[in-house]
Amino acid sequence: MNKKHFWVLFLTSCFVISTEVAAQHYQSWVWFKRKQYWSVGMSLNAMNYFGDVTPQQSFTSMDIRYTRPSFSIFAQRRLKPNFTARVMFTYGRVAGDDATADPKDYDNQFRFARNLHFRNDIFELNASGILDFVGNRGVFYQRPSKVIPYLTFGVGVFYHNPQAIAPKTDQAGNSTGAGGEWVDLQPLGTEGQGRSGYFGSTYSRFQVCFPVGLGIRYKINSRMDIGLEIAYRFMATDYLDDVSRDYVDLGIFGDNHLARAMSDRSGEGGRARLSGAISEGFLARPDEYYVNTQLRNAYLEKVGLPDANDGVAYPTYGSFGSPGGQALTIINNRGNAADRDVYITTAFQVSYIIPGQVRCPEPFKKRFRRHRL
Repeated sequence: MNKKHFWVLFLTSCFVISTEVAAQHYQSWVWFKRKQYWSVGMSLNAMNYFGDVTPQQSFTSMDIRYTRPSFSIFAQRRLKPNFTARVMFTYGRVAGDDATADPKDYDNQFRFARNLHFRNDIFELNASGILDFVGNRGVFYQRPSKVIPYLTFGVGVFYHNPQAIAPKTDQAGNSTGAGGEWVDLQPLGTEGQGRSGYFGSTYSRFQVCFPVGLGIRYKINSRMDIGLEIAYRFMATDYLDDVSRDYVDLGIFGDNHLARAMSDRSGEGGRARLSGAISEGFLARPDEYYVNTQLRNAYLEKVGLPDANDGVAYPTYGSFGSPGGQALTIINNRGNAADRDVYITTAFQVSYIIPGQVRCPEPFKKRFRRHRL
């Protein structure tokens, strides 16, 4: 065989083989397209929160007393043996209260003294992928009859609106006009938002989240599955609880007594005077910043609000991150902006498969031309 004949034979063989492989791939793809299907479902969830208003700094300090119910509805499309795409809507509520912190614990007593609380209703829409650890190359009714573990990950948007119960008066005894009522916190700018460029603008009620979770699913009949899924929502905001940065001078709120009252609640109800606490000496006296005119003026000039010193000595107490008696110009953290808030859903799911059209294998074509299950 000369070289010319060899190359002709070689190229012909490559063409035949590639054509056969492409044909088999196309046939396989067409066959799997018939195995794809839709499913719809719902879940009853437990929703929890971790952020600035938790009993401890540890990520495991979520208070189960503030677990709240939520629910989800979803639609799924099985695309590959191991992969499903899902769109889900979730409604739920998260909540927290500094009253759950231990007032005698050195690391957490200042949370107790801070005396903040909140609740927040969340409306979330997300798109995610589900990666099964055990694949199914058959049609929907051939799903494995065993527990299938899976990983889920995606991106979502949500609307939230943190609220808290307002006191009757602010720190100087002025009426808030909303005593005992749940009030929206975002418009108040409790950390100075919207009052100068130094504090920035108010945060948006629409935010982005990134759900990541693990789950298990079990086939109970040819068309229904049940499952259990735990998913964390990592967020691009730290204001799920309306707490993130530092305390601000209470004079900047002017005649907005409600905003002033919601900004610093350390003086309410004698909560700051903790009998027997480790740092009772700190917590038993007002923060010197609010009675020191020189310090106040220096701070207000720094943040671009030189006319905000109203001359009133507001009684406040050292709290979260602040050993009492320190000036705002040194350290006076209201929250921790370095750690973003998180909410978690633990979901019990039920899904129903909407079967598509399935073509019978060759041996059954004569008997069943086309079968819709």
